[in-house]
Amino acid sequence: MAVIKDIARSCGVSAATVSRVLNCDPTLSVTDLVRSSVEAEAARLGYKTPRQRKVSMLQVQLVLSPIDKPGFEEQLLSLLKPIARLSGIQLSLSAYDKTDGIIALGEFSREEISYFQSVSSALLLINNLGSDYSYDSIMIDYRNAEKQVMDYFLSSGIRRVGYVGGVFHRSASVIGERRAAEFRKMLEDEGLFHNEWFFIGGMDEESGYNDVMKMKDLPDGLFISDPDTARGVIKALDERKEDVTLVTYNNFFPFTLGRGSELRIFTPDVWRTALRMIAEKAKGEREQGLSVFCPARLSENTASLKRGV
Repeated sequence: MAVIKDIARSCGVSAATVSRVLNCDPTLSVTDLVRSSVEAEAARLGYKTPRQRKVSMLQVQLVLSPIDKPGFEEQLLSLLKPIARLSGIQLSLSAYDKTDGIIALGEFSREEISYFQSVSSALLLINNLGSDYSYDSIMIDYRNAEKQVMDYFLSSGIRRVGYVGGVFHRSASVIGERRAAEFRKMLEDEGLFHNEWFFIGGMDEESGYNDVMKMKDLPDGLFISDPDTARGVIKALDERKEDVTLVTYNNFFPFTLGRGSELRIFTPDVWRTALRMIAEKAKGEREQGLSVFCPARLSENTASLKRGV
């Protein structure tokens, strides 16, 4: 109980909230930030629930295709380790001598998938839907994600809508092109596309700043492709003393910009589902492979939003 109180004091919540978070109480309603901070503090202090202390840890390898910027793998592992421990899983980027399961995120060839299956029969692919059910898969519903943004703008009475996006080049593909093309098509279908409000540059703060400073007449709403670009957009809006409704596309990591809404693609529930699925297969609790489609979540920061004209 003393450790729970320490966690509660550090996170600014009650001991009861800490206990319910760590015991995965499905009836508890707290923000992702509170849940993540409790999980991280519990991991830092080495606290385990009574249920966790009775169960030996599963050794699961996290395999990532090159899907983001340098340092991404380590940052994602740091985010997921506390959540994994609460599910009785020791997560690593390296293979264990005895690997109980593999979670593979990104695009992989049939040969690579066959190799994963030779290492462990418990395999979960994320965003790589296979042709059979010999392994589990989770797919993110990206089209629905951007439709949420469009519906949000329209339901708020905002029809002057723009896009400030970036692309990030890697060896096999370009990150950011698909989301820009999809949102452009949605704008065109609604008769709302305006070239002077649609910018695609680099996936960084400087690019976001410059794109907004180039706009002579600002739209009432902006969809921003990533948090780094969003920081530049907000800086430019502050300099121009303009109020624009913002929605920022955010793939993986919690962030606080203090303005607008967040379209979170990989929510904590996605990761908890992934960990639960890999644990079931590793423990032999389920034989059949499952394919799960997960929606993104649009979180509104209503205190900082301009409701449109």
